[in-house]
Amino acid sequence: MKNILFGVFMLFGSLSVYSQTAVEETTMFAQSMIEIGNSEEMRALETEMRSNPYIKMVRLDYNTQRSYILTKNLDELSEENFISWFNQYSDKVRCIQIGRQGIDVVKPYPFEGCEK
Repeated sequence: MKNILFGVFMLFGSLSVYSQTAVEETTMFAQSMIEIGNSEEMRALETEMRSNPYIKMVRLDYNTQRSYILTKNLDELSEENFISWFNQYSDKVRCIQIGRQGIDVVKPYPFEGCEK
């Protein structure tokens, strides 16, 4: 009986240690303005971006011309890398903000002081 209790104690102890050492995945967010004049083109781009292995979630809003993306499997995200995800529309991306979800504050829309 003593050995069974000891075994149960060791099992729960090892599970506790494992859960404390599990590595949390970093999720980055990125938002921007994107100038696409056709709603069908924007929907097609959004569908295409969903197949990117580094994108957890993507929202492209035609009415506000805004993009919002959450990443997966990335510890950091550069503006250059983010812009490249827009493929042929890369030159239409401006007012970029990148940060860590849950740590950095997401700027509210409409973006103020955005000229680039």
